[in-house]
Amino acid sequence: MSSMTTESTTPADTERTPPLSELCGDAAKHVAQARVALLSGCVDTDGALDHLDQAIFLLQRLSAHGRAMGLTGMAKLRSA
Repeated sequence: MSSMTTESTTPADTERTPPLSELCGDAAKHVAQARVALLSGCVDTDGALDHLDQAIFLLQRLSAHGRAMGLTGMAKLRSA
């Protein structure tokens, strides 16, 4: 029988975690792009929804990071 190692590399292990400021900036850019897609002469609802989905994903990553750092409830307010 061949020996198997228990060590494995997942995409999350190799993925770079961007700085919080970059996540915030990227989320804001996607919201702005969604706004442009909706307010332009040729309304692009699919494009706007795609940008909003990306913004939501980035904001969820920010939230997860905050939870991982132990920032919940009143701790968030005190750190602001």
